[in-house]
Amino acid sequence: MVFKVLFILIALTLSGFGMDLIKVGEDVYMAKGHYGLPSRENRGFISNSYGILTREGWIVIDTLSTPELAREFISELRRIREAPILYLIITHYHMDHWFGISAYKEVGAKVIAHRNLKEFYEEGLADEVLEAVKRAFPGVFDSVKLSPPDIVIDSPVKLRVGRRVIEIIPMTPAHTNTDLVVKVGNVLFVGDLVSYKRIPFLGDRNVKTREWLKVLDRIKEMKPRLIFGGHGDPMDLKAVDWTKEYITYLRENIRKLKDEGLFIDEVKEAMKDTPFKDSYMYEEFHMRNVYSIFNELDMEL
Repeated sequence: MVFKVLFILIALTLSGFGMDLIKVGEDVYMAKGHYGLPSRENRGFISNSYGILTREGWIVIDTLSTPELAREFISELRRIREAPILYLIITHYHMDHWFGISAYKEVGAKVIAHRNLKEFYEEGLADEVLEAVKRAFPGVFDSVKLSPPDIVIDSPVKLRVGRRVIEIIPMTPAHTNTDLVVKVGNVLFVGDLVSYKRIPFLGDRNVKTREWLKVLDRIKEMKPRLIFGGHGDPMDLKAVDWTKEYITYLRENIRKLKDEGLFIDEVKEAMKDTPFKDSYMYEEFHMRNVYSIFNELDMEL
């Protein structure tokens, strides 16, 4: 058994998919996921999770993709300070932000999410998505067990933990219909609403890119000093501009091509080469985004 554990640790180190926490602010720690889609090699470690340390204990933003990754993150937090995990805040319902929830239920954390996430779970749609994800990414999500949040919100609330004030602000619809932004002082945790040089995913069933652009304006008006997203490094306001430029570019150009009478395959061909082609996740997401906006624009008429 000891040799097996040592082998796993060595393999993770060599593969580059281990987890190290980075201090990114005052009492704020980040586990930075890797770029790419989930795989056995990366263990589904493709997104970020954050821990905020208070005198009373930890507040966590997002779960990572699996219970195993979530437990590893919790263990790393407790190496910094052995303190209870008080709250978990889920920024939206995508697999790499919610699917590790069972690990937080195990340690007694109170889970906070948008009301629509709970409805998504109660309607059985979450389990349908989980089964589809298991088929799409074999061997990664087998241990996932979903459960609903303990506390749901659909309007801004303030969570007081000792001397900390955590503002939780619904910003829907946008990337999904479950998006939350978490404000701590002049720092924002924005889930996948903001990206920088990484193509955002615009293909969710509840995406509303026209409203997303308005959300980006709201975020910019808040003038955060730092923005912590669901992927990549900490950001500033230029990332809001970059995200807005990408979404606007797609909406304007796809609308123009539709007005010229082009069908979806012709639009996809015309949109292959864009100024954003050197960004992370371009190959994985860009064509899906084109298809999604092509259809979304029809619904806006």
